[in-house]
Amino acid sequence: MKLRLIKTAKLALVLFAALALPSCLQNETTITLNKDGSGTIVEETLLGAQMLAMMTQFVQPGQPDPVAEMFKEDKAKAKTAKLGEGVEYVKTEMINKDGKKGARIHYKFADINKLSVNPSDVTDDMQQEGAPAEKDKKDESIKFAYADAKLKIIVPPTDFDDMNMDDAKGGDPQMEAMMKEMMRDMRITMKLVIADGIAASSVSHVKGDTVTLFDVQVGKMLEQKDALKKISTTAKTDMEAAKAAFGKLDGIKIETKNDATVTIK
Repeated sequence: MKLRLIKTAKLALVLFAALALPSCLQNETTITLNKDGSGTIVEETLLGAQMLAMMTQFVQPGQPDPVAEMFKEDKAKAKTAKLGEGVEYVKTEMINKDGKKGARIHYKFADINKLSVNPSDVTDDMQQEGAPAEKDKKDESIKFAYADAKLKIIVPPTDFDDMNMDDAKGGDPQMEAMMKEMMRDMRITMKLVIADGIAASSVSHVKGDTVTLFDVQVGKMLEQKDALKKISTTAKTDMEAAKAAFGKLDGIKIETKNDATVTIK
């Protein structure tokens, strides 16, 4: 899987575009699957104090709340087309806790076979309206094939080309250190919960009835640039060894098997 989150980190370190980037951001997407193939999606996004301060410093009295604007209902409804046929928007709950603000957006789907979810979409969702779209963006969505209580998780081929982050130094150690601090708490997580329980599985990361499809702690990722560079080099000659090394990195969990399955009880 090509990691656009790594591209985001590179861009942040080079350009220091703090207002346009999801620096102090935590996002967790939870997909819950019922035995009949239907289910729900809950996307919870929290913005940290630094990001909130940057978003609100120029807001004048009477102007819309930038956090509320970021999670407008029409944006959430528009995203259903990207998530797949038959996905419906349910509701949005605004969150304000422990100095963080954000939203919890609820969707429901009738058939997981038609679902398409991309962990990196959150970096697009946070962009301001009118921001230029990324050119030549590849489809990095996770898809599913489900029948007779057996679920196959379909992930894009693992691509380690972008893991060499040497070009993220930007020639300015002070700026790099500043951005590392800003992105220290950024985390993107995607989980799959099997409502009726898991009878068997071949997935890489599972605990109880919850499968972790994607979990990247960006701060820890930025501290492992040498290891990522080595993995990128290894992948050119030995993809399986690269996957094994990648699976041992601290703070990064990604499903890399292209034949991972879950059998529901």
